[in-house]
Amino acid sequence: MSCAFQTKDAGHTWTMFHWSNMLGNPFCAGVFHPQNPKIVYAAYGYPSTLRISRDGGNTFVPHGEGLPGNLRQILIDSAQPDLMLAATETEVFRSFDAGTHWARVAKTVGTVTGLHIDLTSSMKQRRIFLATREAFYRSTNNGNTWTQSGAGLPLLPVRAFTAGSRADSKICRLYAWLDTASADGTSQGVLYRSSNGGTSWEQASKLPVPKGEAEQHRYLLTTDVRPDTLYAVQPARSNEPFVHRSDDAGSTWHPVMFGNKRQPSFNLGMNHTATYFNALAGWTITAAGICPTNPDIVLVSDYCTPYLTQDGGKTWKNLDIHHAPDQGKPANGHRWLNNGLTNTTTWNYYVDPFEHNRHYICYTDLGFARSEDAGKSWMWVRDMGPNTFELAFDPEVPGRIWAAFSEVHDIPNNNIVTGGHRCMGYGIVGMSNDFGATWSDPTLGVPINDERWYGSHRRPNGTLCGGLPQTPITSVFLDPTSPRDRRCLYASAWEHGVYRSDDSGKTWTSISNGLGAPGVNMRVCRVRLHADGTLFCLVTGKLRDHWLMPEGVGLYASTDHGVSWHNITSPLDVRWLTDFEVDPRDSRAIYLAVCDDPSRGLKEGGLYKTLDRGQGWERLVRYSALHFSASIHPRNPDWIYLTLNYNEGKASPLWLSKDAGKTWKPFEDYPFCSAHRVHVDPVHQDRIYVTGYGGSAWVGPLEP
Repeated sequence: MSCAFQTKDAGHTWTMFHWSNMLGNPFCAGVFHPQNPKIVYAAYGYPSTLRISRDGGNTFVPHGEGLPGNLRQILIDSAQPDLMLAATETEVFRSFDAGTHWARVAKTVGTVTGLHIDLTSSMKQRRIFLATREAFYRSTNNGNTWTQSGAGLPLLPVRAFTAGSRADSKICRLYAWLDTASADGTSQGVLYRSSNGGTSWEQASKLPVPKGEAEQHRYLLTTDVRPDTLYAVQPARSNEPFVHRSDDAGSTWHPVMFGNKRQPSFNLGMNHTATYFNALAGWTITAAGICPTNPDIVLVSDYCTPYLTQDGGKTWKNLDIHHAPDQGKPANGHRWLNNGLTNTTTWNYYVDPFEHNRHYICYTDLGFARSEDAGKSWMWVRDMGPNTFELAFDPEVPGRIWAAFSEVHDIPNNNIVTGGHRCMGYGIVGMSNDFGATWSDPTLGVPINDERWYGSHRRPNGTLCGGLPQTPITSVFLDPTSPRDRRCLYASAWEHGVYRSDDSGKTWTSISNGLGAPGVNMRVCRVRLHADGTLFCLVTGKLRDHWLMPEGVGLYASTDHGVSWHNITSPLDVRWLTDFEVDPRDSRAIYLAVCDDPSRGLKEGGLYKTLDRGQGWERLVRYSALHFSASIHPRNPDWIYLTLNYNEGKASPLWLSKDAGKTWKPFEDYPFCSAHRVHVDPVHQDRIYVTGYGGSAWVGPLEP
């Protein structure tokens, strides 16, 4: 997420672009110059502003005077590449000098779904087609003027548009995938086609999608070299084929992408998700593209995996990961090798305190990964649910680990705090006695697997099991001074509070008196126990009526083992806290990461510090609206690593201070735009591991 990658070997290996060079963009696909392969145009990050590369995509620079951001499509005239078009959601811009200067030529009522330059038209007065969600338009003079041109098209939303044209054969095919849902959610999808420049349209075929997906985005793909070859990509994966191909301009179709492993027609490459799931039904298709010079080369990607076919859909190779050698046929539990396409949010990275070759990653959506060869290869563990926030290791028993598992992801990032995603769900404190290979629920004494998450052992959200509510568990911490056979654990239960167990997680008691705002905001997201016995817990922000509420938000401390709590951030008027770190030498010295409150438009984000447990706070630095954490070096407590949840494309997301926050130096070579937490390798003391909001986990030098 938010990252951009380059491959030079058809997806076998990948390299992430440095964040200052190119950021990922989910809205607008990049385009290669049709005559000069060294020139590439792409939209940068979520601002979606135009950039150009003149060295084959290695480096990009801003480009385009008069062109705003929010780009949704970039189009080049393949016969005269100085003519370019670019579309935002509701505007179309044109350039006559290869994108150096731009002028607006159209403003639409509906959302733009596609553009095409007709290569059969005059090069001096190009015919251009513009499809929006509500209507279809045509220009016969390079986009200077436009007329609506949709005779024969029914009044249905245009969900996808594509076109192909050949000057030598005078063929121009326009395709529109129209769809709406009936009262019961059934798709009414149909494909319409025009072969006379949009003057008239005819129904080519019925093209429905699975029930419930009629309102969703989907893809139509064709090329100028073979306009009658067409691919239809449905909005999401299903147990049935979800990509179809036509070689007669959409009149007939045959399936080419089979994702159900139980069926003999299954033709996808095997990766860690495919070995675990029989079919990833419901996973959204997030991208699809076709090679402009060879329609047999197509890429289709879901949430986790891009697939590439080079034989017109007969076989599809996964591009995200490699099966480690000497294991036989890929199977669940096998080892996998990173090929550079590092993706998905990570929260924490751990090196096992007993066997240092064992490493662990806490993931969002992917669950959990473990390595037995110091990170060279990884085994994916998904039985315990989609999200793992934190681990706690027994200080005396090798292989014994507790974990914070959650059905809800992204806590405490923007999707949750500002209301972008659902924020309630299931959660468990899990326990492993075999270095994370298998997990159990100590409250029920049953294994944690799909049956525990989704089957008969699942309890309604919030139900107490052993006194612990079944809600997202965002943090777990072990008191190292507790008895070996009855470990004392603390867990933060989202929207419920802090809970304590004195029997290694079998039973739990709420210790939340004075914490947060009960019934209003109990968004506890991290709990920590200092060596002097002081407990700390962070309560993050919550949206109410489009405003982040002040109730409950704060960093809380307890000096009586959780019997009572008090808010030590009351002097600060901040509404969105993300993380904290306490000096191991002195529990009065605390670092606190804060994000801007977007509802108030204030710039209160930054890294704060107190030396007197909250009586006074000083903001040390502000490098972004979205700070995330501070991590203290375990052997040099004055060394502080600062991270940004998102750097806004302006500053490094990773910094180091060697003087307790007085001065800072950035890690300029850190490639990703986000960093969550820093973990120092206990063996290789010149090495750190960095997690982030997308981009997976990175290993790098101890200091810049």
